Amino acid sequence: MRVLLATDGSEDARTACAWLAQFPLPAESRLRVVTAVSIPPSALDLPTVRDFLGSLREEARGTAESARAQLAPRFAESEAWVLEGDARDVILRAAEEWPADLIVLGARGLGAVAGFLLGSVSLGVARHARCSVLVVKPGAGVARGILVGIDGSEHATAAAQFVAALPLDPMVVVQLTGVAQSPPMPATTPGFAKALVREATARIVKERTAALEHAIARAAMPFEGVVKTVKRQVLVGSPTDVLLDAAARSGVGLVAVGARGLGRMQRLLLGSVSENVLRHADRPVLIVKGATS
Repeated sequence: MRVLLATDGSEDARTACAWLAQFPLPAESRLRVVTAVSIPPSALDLPTVRDFLGSLREEARGTAESARAQLAPRFAESEAWVLEGDARDVILRAAEEWPADLIVLGARGLGAVAGFLLGSVSLGVARHARCSVLVVKPGAGVARGILVGIDGSEHATAAAQFVAALPLDPMVVVQLTGVAQSPPMPATTPGFAKALVREATARIVKERTAALEHAIARAAMPFEGVVKTVKRQVLVGSPTDVLLDAAARSGVGLVAVGARGLGRMQRLLLGSVSENVLRHADRPVLIVKGATS
């Protein structure tokens, strides 16, 4: 697996680096650490200006090399790159040109907008990267359990397959969670028809639950012989709220979702549920966009 770690030396970036040091990775994985340095334009070719630009590049090199050295023992090959330009563009370009199988970065830092739950760069990379993206939230611990969101889509299946292909500790608990969304009661429903609508809604939820149970059974197959415990559950409610609540209650260390699902918004490269989970989860989120090479 080719892993690209984006870092700017911020606290969140250091957290991502520390988390990656303990994340299960296939043997012979390769690492490329990328740091973006934004060089301000200047028409002055003066020694002081050249020294300033040189110091920016040197600081970026030190940041990248420090992360590479920390992670090098875990990888068959490792290298540190310093690239000039906007952080989001640099990360996406570097991941595509290599090409990377997985991008790892912190939730904020890297040019994030202060006050947002997720940094602008992290969100932009998660939206537009062609490969899978792991966003590490502050204060996250080592994954002691993994929740995989299942909605019956091929993207959710890819998420389960990606996780199952990792060299997981057999004692790690994998939780496959589906969410059957109940249709809302139309506000204009007359009183005499509400009982019929509720009955129809119950049938729809039952059908969705059965479909999700079937999808979860398929998603569980790659985990056979990999981990000892695979929990399966279908819950009813809002997909984002249910997944976040399930992750919090079970204490999992990682939430994995497909890039898009059955209810995706076409205007985004990320599905609405995937993006909402990424924005609001208080633990690392893995957005899976395809199989590893």
